Amino acid sequence: MMQKLRKLNQGSLLQRTLLHVVLFVLGSASVVTLASVLLVSTAKAVLPPHDTTETDADKADQEQEEGSDADSSSPEAAAGAAGAQSKTKALARLGNRRESAVAR
Repeated sequence: MMQKLRKLNQGSLLQRTLLHVVLFVLGSASVVTLASVLLVSTAKAVLPPHDTTETDADKADQEQEEGSDADSSSPEAAAGAAGAQSKTKALARLGNRRESAVAR
């Protein structure tokens, strides 16, 4: 073991520099890999599956449509539905403005 360490110490400056660079790159890659694996596994454990989210969103949309059809006889319900639609349109316009500002 000591002979191997002496050989590394007796190498040229270029060899030692390359050894340090290679060790740094390998160490950095291993740290990034470990952090990525931990982040992805944590996210998968915390967040619901993508299919479940889409299914829940579809169910919520259907319930909202059914609820708005049934309660549209009262003026308050009609005004509430119109207000929700105008808020959605306003948010969409705001998002479009931000996207166009970023593209410029």
